[in-house]
Amino acid sequence: MCFTKNRAMKKNKIKDTFKASVHMLLMLMILVSCDDKLETNPPDQLSSETFWRTIGDANAGLAAIYDGLQGNSRDKLSWSKLGYFDVFTPIGNSRNGGARRIAEGGGTVNEGIFRNFWRAMYKGVVRANDFLDNIDRVSFDIPNGEVEKNRMIGEARFLRAMYYYLLVEQYGDVPLFTSVPGIEDASATRAPKAEVIALIKEDLAFAFANLPNPGTEETGRATKGAAKALEVKIALYEKNWAAAAAACETIMTMGYALVPEFEDVINIDNENNDEVIFDVEHVFMTDAEPGGSFEKYYAFRSSAASGWSEIQPTRWLVEQYEVLDPNPTSVNPDPERIPNEVFYFFEGRDPRMDKTILRAGKTFVNQFNTSIVHPHEFSAINHTQTGMHMRKYVIPGPGSANFDSPLDFIIFRYADILLNYLEAVAMRDGINTVSQEILDQTINAIRIRASNTLPLFTSGNITMEDIYHERIVELAMEGWTYFDMKRNGMIEMNDGYVVQGLRIKAGQTIEFNNQVRPPRFFDPNKHYLWPITIDELERGEGLEQNPGYTD
Repeated sequence: MCFTKNRAMKKNKIKDTFKASVHMLLMLMILVSCDDKLETNPPDQLSSETFWRTIGDANAGLAAIYDGLQGNSRDKLSWSKLGYFDVFTPIGNSRNGGARRIAEGGGTVNEGIFRNFWRAMYKGVVRANDFLDNIDRVSFDIPNGEVEKNRMIGEARFLRAMYYYLLVEQYGDVPLFTSVPGIEDASATRAPKAEVIALIKEDLAFAFANLPNPGTEETGRATKGAAKALEVKIALYEKNWAAAAAACETIMTMGYALVPEFEDVINIDNENNDEVIFDVEHVFMTDAEPGGSFEKYYAFRSSAASGWSEIQPTRWLVEQYEVLDPNPTSVNPDPERIPNEVFYFFEGRDPRMDKTILRAGKTFVNQFNTSIVHPHEFSAINHTQTGMHMRKYVIPGPGSANFDSPLDFIIFRYADILLNYLEAVAMRDGINTVSQEILDQTINAIRIRASNTLPLFTSGNITMEDIYHERIVELAMEGWTYFDMKRNGMIEMNDGYVVQGLRIKAGQTIEFNNQVRPPRFFDPNKHYLWPITIDELERGEGLEQNPGYTD
């Protein structure tokens, strides 16, 4: 995770000395817990007693909490891989066995995805608590030192709230720690989620009061806007529509804006744009800072990221993009190997589709800077089980690398908040009472940005399903579709859902595939929450399993 003083300097983000101090802190956190026989305070080594002294130490501790947003490079899920959650909905499929089992309702209690996600979130919590436990030992003897100290505490509390939010979403009641756990916490029980949410709200209130306004922060660090955005998500989780609407209204006064073109929202040449509220920052090919690993899961073998094609769009997602031109005049570039019925199935739709997915007949600039046509000119094309790949979050050309992407992962963006606002107002006041002004400010503005031929909504002629649909096509594979569907109940579509797509005969043809995988299963009494893995249950003597899961 990197910071700069302003957005223009974004790709020259971080000094090597700052990153080195982060590594020293992480080593310290390991060493002090490994061997109590070591000399307590060797004069030439770091210790917990000597580390927390300077503002530089505090910055290193804070950077370590931010670093937790990335998770381990090979873990499927973290804040910087939020989009992977969408493979557990009808819009996505994964070629990874564990992810498929979870999506299909057959994941075992010992799936590595469950274990690694739990541990990654608590690693973030522990780092935040370690910072908060020790920050009072640091001297802030500088002008406005108390302001600086409270800003940093606000960042740590915001990040702790981020980690606890995902834990509550996925596990419900969870152990609640406000300090670094000790041996006495081995028998910790699961706190009611209401208590965890209460802490999240307290953390966010402090963060909002002490974080800087958007546009004045070091790029990559949390702002008042980020704190309010997480507040929106918590309010939506609780279905507190009035609180969600109020938090959105605050964000809407902060100067954020939709960028003019949808394709420029997530674009390596337009990062930290006016739509971004909070993201995970990455740099490229430096020793001081690793790039992002998430592109590896979105991308495919023919890209510079040498991707694994683990996040795959489905035919159901394609069908959510409205047909705007039923008689498109576009020309099939490879009619001998791409049947017209396949090519024209995709043509004439909402243009956000082609900025989100790669499909038959479309071109991509590969790692050798050569334009190639999907699918028959792509390498390892059968890695995709649905016959399609992701275009969103994949860099064309040679500008990325294996597990070292320069692309930032956006967690909160303004279009998401506008649609959250519309949903919250509609649920609070009734869908038929939503004013034309609010429709034009939210969903219509987003649709106009996408295409001037998309029909617009008028007051009294919009449904909640229209709002849910718009969130799917605008935010597909950014991660929020999964949480939306859990909130509005659409996730239960997974029960009996069959993934459909295309079947590719490499170098020969491509055809519709009406059953990519066996039908999925979803038990509403079980699958809204994830299980705690057996090893974590054994480690935490007071933990109990979520309903429906057995050894």
